[in-house]
Amino acid sequence: MLLEIAIVALLLLALIQCALLVLAWRHVRQLRQRQELLRQDVGALSQQLAHVSHTDVPTSMLVTALGRMERRMGLLEQKQPVVPQSSGSYELAQQLARQGADVDELVARCGVTHAEALLIRQMHTANP
Repeated sequence: MLLEIAIVALLLLALIQCALLVLAWRHVRQLRQRQELLRQDVGALSQQLAHVSHTDVPTSMLVTALGRMERRMGLLEQKQPVVPQSSGSYELAQQLARQGADVDELVARCGVTHAEALLIRQMHTANP
């Protein structure tokens, strides 16, 4: 009886080992496929890099273009200041809507979008 139990236990262990080996083999195969794909990607990127290195842009041109972009961004920031969204701006918009402010005034004073101002006005106006 004890011998039969030991044989069954050994057979179960052998089956478990086989299952683990099959899973490990599949995992290794997937890793090799991924490795091959990565090698192909690296090869393609190295070819692109070689092509780009032949068409170098002079540093002075890059610096000039960067300076222009910075000036343009500064001008845009001066024209359109960024108004941070906060719950206080919505509360102010609600209060102004109750007092009869129009949509454009809500947009200008509270920094909400036109659609948000329209919704706030429709929800909180005294006279719909």
